[in-house]
Amino acid sequence: MPSPFSIFSRKKPTRRFNDFYADWSKTLTDNCLPLLRQSLSSAASASVLSSNVDLVLRHLVLYYETLDLAADPNTIPHLLFPSWRNSLETPFLFLGDIHPYLLTNLLRSFIDRENQDSDYEDEDTLRLIPDPASQPLKISTAWKDPSDELVMRIDQIECTMRLMVPVLMDRLRKAQRGFVSRVSENWIGSYQVGKKRKTAVTTAASGGVEDAAKGEMEELVSIFVDANRLRKSVIMDIVGATSEHQAALFLEGLCQFLAGFKDQVLLQDFEVVALPN
Repeated sequence: MPSPFSIFSRKKPTRRFNDFYADWSKTLTDNCLPLLRQSLSSAASASVLSSNVDLVLRHLVLYYETLDLAADPNTIPHLLFPSWRNSLETPFLFLGDIHPYLLTNLLRSFIDRENQDSDYEDEDTLRLIPDPASQPLKISTAWKDPSDELVMRIDQIECTMRLMVPVLMDRLRKAQRGFVSRVSENWIGSYQVGKKRKTAVTTAASGGVEDAAKGEMEELVSIFVDANRLRKSVIMDIVGATSEHQAALFLEGLCQFLAGFKDQVLLQDFEVVALPN
């Protein structure tokens, strides 16, 4: 798996982040996903399954820890608006990475799909559901009739997100308003001095803009790190609340979803549809 920080000591920011994300995604697709699929499709022991779940979870957590270490006032514009993300990924981003709601929606989809009335399942939906005969019994029935404890824990995780996401967005809006307000006041106040001091005033105004930008960038770094903390905690809380088999299935679904962003056929189809007529 990629080193957590050494890659950010060279190259230009966008190139460094692009290389890191490409390497991380490749490991996710070529190593993590096959590892989980092999564990789920075979009679792997509980210890092997648990070990593989821990490895994949660590790979996901490492990604956010790496970005947090790299976040500073100089890199935060690149992290919040990542140019290395393709057009298929962009609609799912929240403060630089996947929206936390996506994580619980994915978990809910496993439970709902397994427990919904079969009369409402169409042929296409049924094709997406693995054949129970091809899976160990504990895997094929992992999401059947979830415990009240699990349902309650999922509700708690979703409640935390409903509280935290608006707080993060409010902090972002306040940081932007504060920046615009400070810059506007500085420039208006400076030019009221008069044309004779235009050069000096412009220099002072530029310094005010720089100070305002520095303050906003520091707050944006804090917001970005907190957003990543929320994403990490949701993933870890879901894995902690579920059984080993449920956790493996959830992580497999998440890895498959993230790997799907790199599907060139799907990406090309999306870009064709997105083009204006």
